[in-house]
Amino acid sequence: MDRTTIFIGIDGGATKTIARVEDSRGNLLGTGKGGSANIRLSPETAWQSILFALREVLEPANIDLNDDSYHFAIGCGLAGTQVPSACQKFLNTPHPFAQIVLESDGYISCLGAHGGQEGAVIAIGTGVTAYQIEAGKNSHVSGWGFPHGDEGSGAWLGLEAIRLALHWQDGRQEASPLLEAIFNHFDRDLTKLVVWANQANATQFAQIAPIVIQQVREKTPLAIDLIQKAAREIDKIGVALAAKATKPLPCSLLGGLSSSIEPWLSQETRSRLVPPQYDAAKGAILMIRQAVEQS
Repeated sequence: MDRTTIFIGIDGGATKTIARVEDSRGNLLGTGKGGSANIRLSPETAWQSILFALREVLEPANIDLNDDSYHFAIGCGLAGTQVPSACQKFLNTPHPFAQIVLESDGYISCLGAHGGQEGAVIAIGTGVTAYQIEAGKNSHVSGWGFPHGDEGSGAWLGLEAIRLALHWQDGRQEASPLLEAIFNHFDRDLTKLVVWANQANATQFAQIAPIVIQQVREKTPLAIDLIQKAAREIDKIGVALAAKATKPLPCSLLGGLSSSIEPWLSQETRSRLVPPQYDAAKGAILMIRQAVEQS
């Protein structure tokens, strides 16, 4: 007797994991959330997060991963796949799935954004990464990490704002409502700001970005200057990504900062933009469905 196929899409990032589960007809059975799934840091933790997120969907549906009447096919788009040894360790871990495909989280984001078709994405959040799929060839720009990369990201924007606030305290930068707002964020205590800045990571610097965005809304010139600089960095990423393609491809902006950056992008970049069709977890579903159909 043929087994019922259950399709599972996993979007696993540095901070959270999203699981999407569909039946063979494409009906959504549910979604679940788990913790970190960066296999470069820990393949074991990634599996724990995936299984935790899946339980949120499968248990209410009375579906057991050990039930032989089901054929479980899972597509995973995970952070850390640039490390081959981590991929191998992840795939070699015993699991209950009949079929598994592993790709990067950028790849499934691109698949989802364009419904499995060719296209590009630029994700602007704490960091920045860009991905492109054309004729089966995958291209990647940025995403090298902070502080040596991620220009135009929330972390970068926060770092630039903090740098200007310190210059202001030195007398190297004119006063601005933006810098006053940042200084107020640290209770107008320079020592507190400096101690924080010397130990802050990308996530913490990105928490300063909303102050910049608010000042942009209030039309503060210095904040507008910063958002324009961020947009120029994203424009450069878009140009570099387009240069890797043989023809113009549609591009979707993703990530929490994308809506704030988009109005400041060049006309060239904006002319390529299209709304994303689906999220990354759906992209993982499209990936595993294709693999099952081809097997």
